[in-house]
Amino acid sequence: MKYSPFITRMLPIAAGGTASARYCYAVWMRHLLLLAKFNGGKIPAQVAEIGPGDSLGVGLAALLSGVQSYFALEAIEYWNTERNLKVFDELVTLFQKKEAIPGNGEFPLLKPVLEDHSFPHNILTDQLLKEALSPERLQMIRKELQSPTSHRNEFIQYKVPWHGEDVIVPYAIDFIFSHVVLQHIDEIEEAAVTMDHWLKPGGFVSHIIDYQSLGYTKAWNGHWTIPDWEWKIMVGGRKFSVNRNPHSYYIDLFKKNQLKLLYVSKDTLPNDLSRNNLAQKFRNISDDDLSTTVGYFVGQKSQ
Repeated sequence: MKYSPFITRMLPIAAGGTASARYCYAVWMRHLLLLAKFNGGKIPAQVAEIGPGDSLGVGLAALLSGVQSYFALEAIEYWNTERNLKVFDELVTLFQKKEAIPGNGEFPLLKPVLEDHSFPHNILTDQLLKEALSPERLQMIRKELQSPTSHRNEFIQYKVPWHGEDVIVPYAIDFIFSHVVLQHIDEIEEAAVTMDHWLKPGGFVSHIIDYQSLGYTKAWNGHWTIPDWEWKIMVGGRKFSVNRNPHSYYIDLFKKNQLKLLYVSKDTLPNDLSRNNLAQKFRNISDDDLSTTVGYFVGQKSQ
């Protein structure tokens, strides 16, 4: 499978940024807690993240939680070694202190909103952390951060760009996650097939998707009023784009790619658009989709 580099990013709904260790910690904990509701709190061994962004911090938080191997999949190299090392050292301190999970007072737009910000002792037990944070293991991870693209790495595999199915061994990944990234993938159907190729039977996914116009229009959902030809002009030549697919599209997409949806939730805002103003392509969009801003998904691949 071949397709152009398609992961790009704009302003994330979290308004935090993966250059911040506390933000990375908060993002990983949210996905970990969502996953734990359906896999009994087991730490997945092989984890892949779509679009890590400014640092590998979210994946590093996964490694510090006991994940054995982390695959970072990005189209453009946003990070640098100095930043990754700084974020890593700060994350180690957060885990050693068993820090509470940062909430919306610190990151106002971070999703999902948690009711309980306590450190998840029931998942990250003392014995697990003793092993995950052992000095020898930390030293090995830190060393790999200085050469994340090395094929010899045990903990970190960084794939830039990630074109096609062959960048990861088929059916090797236990958990694939993304945080406000999938809306930036134009060839999303090909990407979904690729992710299915990587995911083990019985493996899990967790995706948080932002459906808003992300600054392209004044109305949060105004991008659905623009015809394709005009949209191509608006986004042409930019690294940042939005595929404009609504919430129901992803429900169908995931189901089509062997995922049993275990959890689907959404955030909404009032819709002020008239159907007469919608582009022909989106004229039949549902009322639910027109008012859905963010979608949350946890799925499991068929055994």
